[in-house]
Amino acid sequence: MRMSKKMKKVAAIILTLAMMFGVFGISGMEVTVKASDNPVKMYYCDQGYSYYGTITKNVYIQIDSRSASNKQVYIHHTNYEGTDWEDTEATYFTKLDDNTEIWKASIYGIEANLKYAIKYIGDGKTYWDNNNGNNYGYDITGAANVKAGRLVYGQNYEGVNVTAVVKNIAYDKKVKVRYTLDNWKTYEEKSLSYSKGIEGTNDEVWSTGVSFGDSGHKDFHFCISYEVNGQTYWDNNFGANFDSSYSKGR
Repeated sequence: MRMSKKMKKVAAIILTLAMMFGVFGISGMEVTVKASDNPVKMYYCDQGYSYYGTITKNVYIQIDSRSASNKQVYIHHTNYEGTDWEDTEATYFTKLDDNTEIWKASIYGIEANLKYAIKYIGDGKTYWDNNNGNNYGYDITGAANVKAGRLVYGQNYEGVNVTAVVKNIAYDKKVKVRYTLDNWKTYEEKSLSYSKGIEGTNDEVWSTGVSFGDSGHKDFHFCISYEVNGQTYWDNNFGANFDSSYSKGR
């Protein structure tokens, strides 16, 4: 049976509408990205102890600057056992040499109960870094290969314990602290030694002690270098270096 011109026209319209709805249906679906393609990553977390058993975490987030023109970044977290999850908005902090952006937010709560993930809304599309479904809660490097730990001073401030967390990229590695006792008029370097691995991660803690002698600690400044596989990575506090106030307190 031959189709009339009118029937052919109706069929063509129906086919066109079906294709249009199919395309709209696909374009409206939420896109799942691979971890390597995700435009948001936890860069590293810096934590310092506060009063009454609570802890403050400064969370630094790495964003692909090309991913969107309109960016909103949040830490999605729970502070205490049994409390609801909430959002704390992060603000732009600085830009790295690779042209990615660093955003920062601070959260606090009981250390054992403080869990968080990162939510990024770029041009209306939402992306997550939730540590592969495990959320974050401990002091790890994230996307950074090295981060300086907070200082622990000895009695009467005669010396200090310097720590760093590094990704275990390869067995052979060198971790050093570069420091000054005269506000960078001169400086010295000292190697850190392996201390322990962080359970459930590929991160390691390295440490060493620095003696102040007669110089005191007030003009003490430092940064951390990590040499592995022919590359050197730095944590120099985003170019500002760390000073004697970067400690866990007494």
